[in-house]
Amino acid sequence: MEEHRILEELKIVPLLTKFVRGEDLTILEEKTIEIWLNASSANRTFFEQLQDKEHVARELLKRDAAGATTSSELLKLHGRLKQRQSRYRRITIWTAAASILLFFSLTILLYRYYQSRNVSDEKVDVAMADIDPGKDQATLTFDDGRVIDLDGKTVKIDADGTTYVDGKTVSQASVQYATLTTPRKGQYKTVLADGTQVWLNAESKLKYPTKFTGKERSVELQGEGYFEVTHKPDKPFIVISRDQKLKVLGTKFNINSYDNEPAIITTLVSGSVVLTSKQDDKPVLLKPGQQGKLTAQSSVFTINNVDTEAFTAWTVSDFQFDGTSLKEVFRQLERWYDIDVDFSTIPDTKVVGTINREKKLSSVLHTLEKITDLQFKVTGRRVQIKN
Repeated sequence: MEEHRILEELKIVPLLTKFVRGEDLTILEEKTIEIWLNASSANRTFFEQLQDKEHVARELLKRDAAGATTSSELLKLHGRLKQRQSRYRRITIWTAAASILLFFSLTILLYRYYQSRNVSDEKVDVAMADIDPGKDQATLTFDDGRVIDLDGKTVKIDADGTTYVDGKTVSQASVQYATLTTPRKGQYKTVLADGTQVWLNAESKLKYPTKFTGKERSVELQGEGYFEVTHKPDKPFIVISRDQKLKVLGTKFNINSYDNEPAIITTLVSGSVVLTSKQDDKPVLLKPGQQGKLTAQSSVFTINNVDTEAFTAWTVSDFQFDGTSLKEVFRQLERWYDIDVDFSTIPDTKVVGTINREKKLSSVLHTLEKITDLQFKVTGRRVQIKN
């Protein structure tokens, strides 16, 4: 029985190696990892430790600098990681042995990766390794001048005013406009007075009334937002974003309207929406699975059929690229990691792949290096292609 368990642990090694390196997994592979994680709390704890590969790599490099790269030193490193979780010290012998074997596989992989680039302990790019992803953060500004720093929990608006979903009051009931603003490295979710849910991406603004009193429910968007609109046939929902006006009764859609993007992109997940532009008020109807693009040079919408998941993946903590230009990829990274990119060095390359938005910048760049066969350099918070 113990030999069988050991064999099962060995099978998981290549799958976890793919996951830690940010490679795409099949549905079957994801399910296999899920089963392994649920098999024991020790597996899940060890998995969480292995995901922090910058820490593991730095520890290995320190030991390499001291000439300590033997198996015994790797065992000591594994022991240090395990000591962080004292409540899991009662791990059976077979699980500990299998975990050590798994640890060898992944740490040696990381060690060789860093060693292949002739990286010494002193030359590790600490800035790149330490740049964390964004998180839930935003400010809420009311017309009366009040500015509130939100603490990461979803805010909602109803007859009682503006509150967190746990009931804590943000603002007393009053009819006025509020502006939800996310910085670089920020995102936020809010529930409007009619029950409509809005996810706001990094470096974006949503201006909305604390109560919809007219014949329309109108909001203004700068940046990117995903909407799940409450169906109200007698009161259409309007989103104004730059030169575009969107009208809907009840549906799910995403709007990308950043000033530094070449077009306003509206992606319809379900229901139907009507688009018009400031230059031409002729209505354009979108159907589910369609995307409308409006550029500053044209008053005519370009309509295409798309995989909507690629444009809404950010709401579930993923970057999903489906033939996306590398420059657009880095514009997304700029907003999410608060970095500056030297676009003069970025070639016209297309990217296909999915990367978790919760990974540190170094992990994301490593995955992009594999996809594009390019190498990136990080100096402080500035990213450019290596010469």
